[in-house]
Amino acid sequence: MKTILITLTLLLCLTSYSQEIIPDTYEGIPQSSKTKIFMDNFDNNKYYWIKESSPSSHRIEDGYLFFANDYEFVYSDGKPINFDPTKNFEIETKLKFISGDVEAFNGLFWGQLIFGDSYFFGFSSMGYYKIEKEVGLQKNSILEPVKSESVNKTSENTLVVRKYDDTYYFFINKSLVHTMPYEELSGKYLGFSVAKKSLIQINFIRLWYIND
Repeated sequence: MKTILITLTLLLCLTSYSQEIIPDTYEGIPQSSKTKIFMDNFDNNKYYWIKESSPSSHRIEDGYLFFANDYEFVYSDGKPINFDPTKNFEIETKLKFISGDVEAFNGLFWGQLIFGDSYFFGFSSMGYYKIEKEVGLQKNSILEPVKSESVNKTSENTLVVRKYDDTYYFFINKSLVHTMPYEELSGKYLGFSVAKKSLIQINFIRLWYIND
């Protein structure tokens, strides 16, 4: 009986430890602590990324969204997601630069209402990443371009934005690359920003609540 009690105690301790939340580590949020809010693996066009009125070229092929921006300016396309940004959450996407300006930045945006204020987290195929905040259509640099070995120049890059308590955590390919204080934006649009005359390939996009 004593042996059984000791075993049960150890199992409870191990379970408790395995559920510990460590926000500054990529794998520090157990899957059991996540609630899915939005997910698109681009198996089909159920979220209507492809539309005739789009000022850029989208296609879905073999489980990827191909986003081509044919214009002479950065173009963003996203979806309104019904979620509470004051809660703890995590956004994850995996994308790849295909063609265009190798020095330009492509990536993820969130927090946008319809136009205007938003955050941007992206990379260039020269091996740099940066973070920006757009306020009133004016882009303000939060983090100037940083060269990093964490950025894949020719293959896919996994980007994660994690909000936990009062802090944002930014990961590239599982490596923590930046933290900053959380500041709420009023919008709930989530999507992608593509540099002028560029093409990117997107594997998936996911949004989760992080449960305490």
